[in-house]
Amino acid sequence: MTTDTKAGPALHAGALRARHVVFFVVAAAAPLGFSVGALPLAIGRGGIGTAGMFLVCGAMFAIFAVGYVAMARHVRRVGGLYLYVAEGLGRPLGLGVAFVAVLSYAAAATGAIGLFAVLARDMVHDLFRVSTPWLLWALIATVAMAVLGLLRVELNARVLGIVITGELAVLLVVALAITTHGGAHGLSGAAFAPEQVFGSHTGVMLAAAIAAFAGFESTVLFSEEVRDPARTIGRATFAAIAVLALFYAFISWSGIQAFGDSGAVTVGSDEPTDMLFTAAREFAGVWVAKAMQVLVVTSWLASILTFHNAATRYVLALGRDGVLPKAAAAVHPRLGSPWVASGGHSLLTLAVVLACAVTRSDPYEVLFLLGSAPAVIGLPLMNVLAAFAIFAYFLRNRHGLPAWQVLLCPLAAGLALLAANWLIIADTQQLTGRSDSSNVLLPLLVLAVLAAGCARGAWLRWRRPAVYRAIGRTEPLL
Repeated sequence: MTTDTKAGPALHAGALRARHVVFFVVAAAAPLGFSVGALPLAIGRGGIGTAGMFLVCGAMFAIFAVGYVAMARHVRRVGGLYLYVAEGLGRPLGLGVAFVAVLSYAAAATGAIGLFAVLARDMVHDLFRVSTPWLLWALIATVAMAVLGLLRVELNARVLGIVITGELAVLLVVALAITTHGGAHGLSGAAFAPEQVFGSHTGVMLAAAIAAFAGFESTVLFSEEVRDPARTIGRATFAAIAVLALFYAFISWSGIQAFGDSGAVTVGSDEPTDMLFTAAREFAGVWVAKAMQVLVVTSWLASILTFHNAATRYVLALGRDGVLPKAAAAVHPRLGSPWVASGGHSLLTLAVVLACAVTRSDPYEVLFLLGSAPAVIGLPLMNVLAAFAIFAYFLRNRHGLPAWQVLLCPLAAGLALLAANWLIIADTQQLTGRSDSSNVLLPLLVLAVLAAGCARGAWLRWRRPAVYRAIGRTEPLL
């Protein structure tokens, strides 16, 4: 397909380089925020094999990225996996993936505000002995997301770059301090043993590891805003996967060493949000722990901003293609940002935060864990469908590329990701810590949104065939 259906003002072309895109991807993983807020829970509920699972997922996503990057040369517009699936498996399923993407990224951003609020509240209390309500910090995060989401994308990248540098530095200081001291009982490599990685709760570890990589595929969402897209997107994708896999494997392994193999599981289960702070105080010193408290708050703010940017660009793509009202495709003429999509998600987030406050819902258990759950299920599902879409696309025409690159790798990645999805869904109760109907409703919600997108595609094919034919039309990147 060679028709470009872009309309209206363009995004800020040429604003980003490979390192900027990597900033967005790594920030989405919130290295420090994830290590403090989610990693201990994965160790506590899944096991010490969480460390090894990061390497397994890194290899799986690297295989996926081989075909993913190859297809980036043929799908150049904002839309990411939505366009990939539309090209490979048909427009209705492509729209289904787009709907799931909007749900997943929007839920990830909104849900993360719950953990941000808790951590910010605790930080202020511990450092200044001042008690503040979590709602105050949730509203601050919502306003920050709304304002930064409206500004130029390169400003967002600079902010994320500063935040990430501080995050990585303090985590490495703590990890090196733990390993230098030999941990609690000497260093052990048991966390990388196959029997630990593929233990009784593999689904929990997979969910955590895949969540840590969440957003790596969003590199293509910035294809209109990078310099030399053909090279930049590939470099950014593989660099992000390598950084995340190696970094998280090392950080989680060192965190386990701080308490010992069995002790880490107990602490991770009983005191998840204190686990890394305790390790920092014991092995690196009180001031490092205090620095972590500040940086973990900015880490989650960076993650919120990154997921918000991803969600708004999917909405932008759907607006351009006429799937959503054209207003959704509006780009600010001066700032080059998708201001309508950004404002819409910000208002929705505000409503969710206020609803949690009114109903006195717990910001960690409900807004964060339960609110973010659709992303834990939805993002891996998107990758599964994208892998099979890439395989189907190149099966029809390999464009002169070798079969191992565009057929074997996507097929292998798709099958591996499909198995991972099944294990995650099977372990939903262990993941959420709940025994009610939400463990069934959450996967059904994601599937319902996927079906709604497919139904929208079928309706457009019947009632608005011209719009339907234009969905996902792109210019090949030469």
